[in-house]
Amino acid sequence: MIPDPTIVFDTYWRFAAERYRIYEKRLRGKPQPWTADPILSEYKFTNVFRACDRVSQYLIREVIYNPNASTDAEEVVFRILLFKLFNSIPAWEVLTAKFGIPAWKGFNERAYANELGQARGNGVKIWNPAYMQKPQYREDLPAKHERYLALLKYMMDDRVGQKLVAAKSYRQAYGILRGYPLYGDFLAMQHLTDINYSEVIDFGEDDFIVPGPGCYEGMEKCFGFRPTPEQARIILEDFVTNQDDHLKDVGEQPIRLQGKRKLHAIDCQNLFCEVGKYAREAHPEFNLKRTEIKQKLKPAGPLPPPFFPAKWGLK
Repeated sequence: MIPDPTIVFDTYWRFAAERYRIYEKRLRGKPQPWTADPILSEYKFTNVFRACDRVSQYLIREVIYNPNASTDAEEVVFRILLFKLFNSIPAWEVLTAKFGIPAWKGFNERAYANELGQARGNGVKIWNPAYMQKPQYREDLPAKHERYLALLKYMMDDRVGQKLVAAKSYRQAYGILRGYPLYGDFLAMQHLTDINYSEVIDFGEDDFIVPGPGCYEGMEKCFGFRPTPEQARIILEDFVTNQDDHLKDVGEQPIRLQGKRKLHAIDCQNLFCEVGKYAREAHPEFNLKRTEIKQKLKPAGPLPPPFFPAKWGLK
């Protein structure tokens, strides 16, 4: 049983439905305006389905399932972690231009560091600020990107890929990542989700979830109080299980990716983050510490055809 909601609860579902309609219109090549909602027209919000976001699409298509890349589990994990520690398409392209598809076999930490350092000096954005963390590891190394690469080498030397393959549950796999330096609750959950896109592991996506700070902000606005981790888990479980009923209650149809894939726990978690931001403008009476939405919408042209893991059974 979830707590009594505020008006932001209904906004959550209306936002999800409208944001997905925008995605579908863009995918079909429809011109702007894609919505009559002034907030969605002005500000940038991530997709309803996490895997549809630009960086996630690049990860799935070019990093995980690149047909020229090794399918060895250890190599796949190496590529995912290398990409996600920087979470930067430009950084990945700098490395592939110099070394080809990055591989653990023959990995040269110093050469990679030199290449990224040079790119950074030339103005290349080698980090995406979305998941940027202070790398509290190997602080004897002067540059942050060097510490990230040193951490990656440590994890691979520690056979992180083999440990993930041997994990008996999504929770246990999460614990493996959570045990490494730099990995807090949020980052471990995000990177585990990315690894679960691959064929290395295949755990039920709703079996386990750890909400991030933005999710808690959204939940507090939806229910009028900050939930405990256990309450947050129950709320997310309800949203996944009863999503069609909640959408129906606000006059919306079920949301399905390509007409098939429902919202999963990671999507509902991310939606709380986005609705927390949306509510800063739509429901300012619920504002907490942050009162503004920073990123403006700057569409970069039509969306390319989407690419999803084959195991999802989508086109």
